Amino acid sequence: MNRSIGLFGGSFDPPHCGHETLVREALKCLDLDEVWVIPAGLPVHRNLSGHASAELRMAWMEAMFSENPNVQVKGWEVSQSEPVAAIQTIKTFRDVCPDVVPLWLCGADSFATMRQWVDYPEHHALCNVAVFARAGEAVAEHFMSWKPLSREAWCSSQKKGQSVGPGHVIWLDASLPDISASNIRDMAAHGKSLKGLVNSRICKEIESRYKPGTGETIE
Repeated sequence: MNRSIGLFGGSFDPPHCGHETLVREALKCLDLDEVWVIPAGLPVHRNLSGHASAELRMAWMEAMFSENPNVQVKGWEVSQSEPVAAIQTIKTFRDVCPDVVPLWLCGADSFATMRQWVDYPEHHALCNVAVFARAGEAVAEHFMSWKPLSREAWCSSQKKGQSVGPGHVIWLDASLPDISASNIRDMAAHGKSLKGLVNSRICKEIESRYKPGTGETIE
């Protein structure tokens, strides 16, 4: 039987309800069997805040999804001592699940920068992409280099147990909360409550970790 697995990578510095909602929507709207969440150890294209180690960020993701049996948190990138590009993570997935074409989950902002990713456009041959965009958000210029596939067509294939070959993009109008990790860090730095913006299991710890003078800065 064909398995459908979504891959969701990110720095999660810190994780917030926007991340949680994207995973939940992916499972529901795309009929995925599982989503594998892959926290970055050292991101390729951005700097970390320095307030939480890779291991701690991974532990937060595990706590956030601890009650969802359809979500796995993978330490593939956390275990590395150097930045790991998305293409390498996708190849690692291929080694683990050679018969499954993964669905890379990302927001429109991330998709818009894909041309800058390491070894792009090799990704076309290894995965499909699901882009979660807010209504009216502009389509990235390189959108058409991927073969468009409707959500309905994707879900129909899943229900029939049919595998969809790589190189497709599914564009989804998503009702994701307007939250960013940078805003979360700024609020915590000013001592503001993160209730409702961060999963309740990890809210207090994140408030403490990102508040100046309380969280141990990671060099």
